Amino acid sequence: MEAILAAQADLLRGAGHDVRVLAGRGDAELIPELDSRHPEVELVTRALAAGDDAGEKFGQLQSRLRTVLSDRLSDRELVLVHNVMTMPFNLPAAAALADLGLPKVAWTHDLAWVDPRHAAYQRRSWPTSLLRLPQERTTYVAISEVRRGEICSVLGLPVDQVPIVPNGIDPAQVFSLGSHVLQLAAAAGFNDADPLILVPVRITRRKRLELALAAAAILRRREPALRLVVTGPLGPHSGDNLAYWRELERLRSQLGLEAVVSFLHEQTPLEAPHPISQQDVFELYRLADMILLPSESEGFGLPVLEAALVRAPLVCADLPVLREPGAGNFTFPPFASAEVVAETLAQALSSPAADLRRNVLRTFAWPRVLRATEQVMEQVLGG
Repeated sequence: MEAILAAQADLLRGAGHDVRVLAGRGDAELIPELDSRHPEVELVTRALAAGDDAGEKFGQLQSRLRTVLSDRLSDRELVLVHNVMTMPFNLPAAAALADLGLPKVAWTHDLAWVDPRHAAYQRRSWPTSLLRLPQERTTYVAISEVRRGEICSVLGLPVDQVPIVPNGIDPAQVFSLGSHVLQLAAAAGFNDADPLILVPVRITRRKRLELALAAAAILRRREPALRLVVTGPLGPHSGDNLAYWRELERLRSQLGLEAVVSFLHEQTPLEAPHPISQQDVFELYRLADMILLPSESEGFGLPVLEAALVRAPLVCADLPVLREPGAGNFTFPPFASAEVVAETLAQALSSPAADLRRNVLRTFAWPRVLRATEQVMEQVLGG
């Protein structure tokens, strides 16, 4: 949970919000009594577990925290509270927060009231009643549909009053993407691709990139956020490659794919060195939803091996040389039409692994979670 809180704070700051993090320990503005391991807090928690209401000591801690929190939050509009209002680890803090006049969002990762391990705190008397009663000026956010059902059941709230904002994931971190690839993705405009189709080839006629463009135009009708990225430079051994590139430029324009198809060599002038390294290409493999190899012929087909190692679906012509190292799940006849290639790409996208990956990126990537978080904040402040 601490990692989620830290990521949320960083993202909100990056989006221009003035964020202050308060905690009992760690990298934050510290209020010692917010720490569940603070000696006085532990004393109260043990007393509550034993069935005592920890009366005077509880009240002292609640009052002290209320005073400190009121001071530290005096210039704030909204308080996001992670896992304090529904868990028993620091009930004086929960009580102090409940007393504040500020609007609050109770980010609910767990609920003590549905967990047998916290049965000692499942009492309807004060102060454990805090865990099962909705507090004033508090919006409860669930991190999953399951948690929302539990919140509604325990607190008696209607479903439409409990928004879901899932925990997020940073694909760049998971994929170990370097800063250069991230900058390249932003510059070429495929950060929000869904799906991202990678074509890891040079620009030369036998790679049949016109087929890739035509298939992308067809598939885009059902996948409007599709992006296709060609990684390679112009082939070095034929003067015809420049003419071929100009043909591809015209075709891209005719098909209306200027914002859909990126040739990475365009990031620098034609006479300049190619803007990406082989290591960058490997990182792009990890970022891609699938690999497309439209070549009419290959001597070996190294992308087959590279795609396999990153577990990316490979769509390619059914060439013997590509079957040899293992291609075969999503192939099209060597001289197939663009419609057939587009349908093969669609089949690859609907495979269980590809579908799961896309759902994770579409639903749980931090930028999307940030938008959901800001929507909740706007609703609370607007209400």
